[in-house]
Amino acid sequence: PYSSFLVEKEAEDMFNVWISSKLSQFSTSLFSLTSTAGSFLTSLPAWDKVTISETGDSGQEINSIISIPPSPSLPLITSLLSLASTIHRSHPSSFPQSLLSPTSINVVQAILSHYSTLSTQTLTQNVALQLLFDLHFTQTLLVSRDTKDQFSTTLSTLLSCLETNIDPFDLSVFSPHLHSRVKKAAARCVSGLGCLVPADRVAIISSYKISTTTTQDSHNILCVEPQPCPRFQLLPLSTASLSKVSAKAALSSAHLQLPLLVGQAAVDAKKTAAGKTDKSPAHQTAASFFGSMPWFGTNS
Repeated sequence: PYSSFLVEKEAEDMFNVWISSKLSQFSTSLFSLTSTAGSFLTSLPAWDKVTISETGDSGQEINSIISIPPSPSLPLITSLLSLASTIHRSHPSSFPQSLLSPTSINVVQAILSHYSTLSTQTLTQNVALQLLFDLHFTQTLLVSRDTKDQFSTTLSTLLSCLETNIDPFDLSVFSPHLHSRVKKAAARCVSGLGCLVPADRVAIISSYKISTTTTQDSHNILCVEPQPCPRFQLLPLSTASLSKVSAKAALSSAHLQLPLLVGQAAVDAKKTAAGKTDKSPAHQTAASFFGSMPWFGTNS
C-alpha cells in the first residue's frame, strides 16, 4: 500500500510539472494582447449589429444600430482552445482528480492578472466593451461555486474599472445584449473547453437555451437546419448573396420537377391519343354495322 501511495504521489507531481509548463505557455500567448492600437484592432472579432428603438423628445420612434461583441477576443479564445486541446490530447480522464480543478483556478488567475494590467490603461469604448465581454465570459464559464468568493472581489474591481471607459448611457443600452451574447458564447464553447470548465458550471451552461429565430444574424451562413448547431459560430453571408442562393435553390428545384412534369405530360398524351384512336369514326361505323346484324356472331 505504501509503495502504491508513492507511485500515485510521484505521478501527481509529474502531472503538476507538465500542467505548469502548459499554463506558462497559456500566459505567454495571452499576453499577445498589448496596449498598442494595432494589436487591439487585430484582437477584436466581428461584432453583431443590433437595431434598437428609442423614443425621441418629440415622441417619434427612432431606430438606431449598435454594435455588440458576440464572442471573446481572439487572443483569449485562442489561448483557451490551445490549452484545452493540449490537455484533451493527453486524455484528461486519466489525470488525478485533484489536478484539473487547480488548473481551472490557475487559468482564471492568469486571465485576471493580465486584464488587471490592461484595465489600468486608457482604453477606447470599443476595446473596453470587448474586455468587459471577456471578463463576463470568464466568470460565466470558468468560475465555479467553490471559487466564486475567491475571485468575486477582483472581478468586481476589474469590471468597475473597465466600465469607467464606457459612456453610462451606452452601457445601460449595451448590457442586456452583452449578457445574452455571453451566455451564447459560453454555451458554444463549453464542449471545446470541457476539461477547463468546472463540473458544476457544465450543467448550468448546458441549460442555456439559444433562441432561434427565422431571421439570420448579419454574419451567418445560409440556414440549412431549423435549429443550427449552437456549438459553432456561423460564417459570413451577405443578404444579397442569401437571396441569390435562395433563387438558385428555387431554380434547381424547378429543374428537378420539370422532367417529371414532361414525363407525366407525355404519358397523358399517349392515353389521350389511345382514347381518340378507340373512338375514331371508322371504328364507330364498324361497331354500328355489326351490331345491327342479328345473324352476326350467332351459330345457326
